[in-house]
Amino acid sequence: MSFFMASGSVSSRLSTRDRVLMKTRTVVILFILIMLVLSFAAFPFFKKPGETNGIARVGIIEATEVHLSSKIAERIQALPFEEGDSVPENAAAVRLDPREIAAQVSQAEANVQRGEASLVNSRAQVEKAKASLADAHRNRSRLSSLRQEGLVSDSDWDKAQIRLELAEAELKAAEAEVRSAAAELKQRQANLTLFQIRLKETEIYAPIAGVVTLKAFEVGEMVSPGATILTLVDPASVWARVNLEEGEVGKVRVGGRAEISIDSLPGRSFEARVAEVGAEGGFATQRDVTRGRQDIKTFRVKVRPLSPEGLLKPGMTAKVRIFLDDGESARPSVNAR
Repeated sequence: MSFFMASGSVSSRLSTRDRVLMKTRTVVILFILIMLVLSFAAFPFFKKPGETNGIARVGIIEATEVHLSSKIAERIQALPFEEGDSVPENAAAVRLDPREIAAQVSQAEANVQRGEASLVNSRAQVEKAKASLADAHRNRSRLSSLRQEGLVSDSDWDKAQIRLELAEAELKAAEAEVRSAAAELKQRQANLTLFQIRLKETEIYAPIAGVVTLKAFEVGEMVSPGATILTLVDPASVWARVNLEEGEVGKVRVGGRAEISIDSLPGRSFEARVAEVGAEGGFATQRDVTRGRQDIKTFRVKVRPLSPEGLLKPGMTAKVRIFLDDGESARPSVNAR
């Protein structure tokens, strides 16, 4: 009897232990399920910034930039503007020493005048040769009539014939001299035009209104052709440049809404529009290291603020957010080099 009671007690303890284990397993399974549900629910909050409301990337502020350089080798005479100065459009930003070229212009003008005088003289010689030729023709005609009557000797007839031939040769020579004088005058006029152009190039004008960001030379220094003397930046024509991977660039359209913010301007953001989308891929963010796998290219995108207010400076690091909620109303993309 005691044996059966002991066996029942052991069975009872085993059943209780099994029930505890089952409850524990159930609690663990429920906990895992709850964590999975919470993970899926919280997934959007752990995405990269901007993925839930467009594409967010870090770029750089750029602007229209013009480099003023000389076409001739000359010494700088005047630089009216310093770095940071505003330069009006079409203002004389650089003056080179014009004295040597001005002397060349004066000499070329004198050469043109001499060439014109030579041409006039050559044309006068042509008229004189024409008159001599006409006189020679008349003389031969007169002698021809007299010869038929036997009143002219062969010697006089030969002299008249030679005189006519010489007059014709003189006319041809005079006409050739006119052509030569005209060509020489044309060359001298071309030289004068060249020196006049060079004289104008001693003054370099600003093609845009901008701010001087670089002054590479000082007054009195010799400048070589093509060397940058001043750099102008148009503060009203700025944009943010970002690089998007090829999987993202297809979602972006010219005219799409965007937003630009700068760390140095906390709390400020600038409404913008996508201005250009590159048509050609640039550098690759991922290279093919295994066969059959393509490189992932990047595309340059320009985002232009609607009102920069002069606060966005070239070279600033910009945070750019490109919204994707108005892609249907955006225009097709265009090239950005």
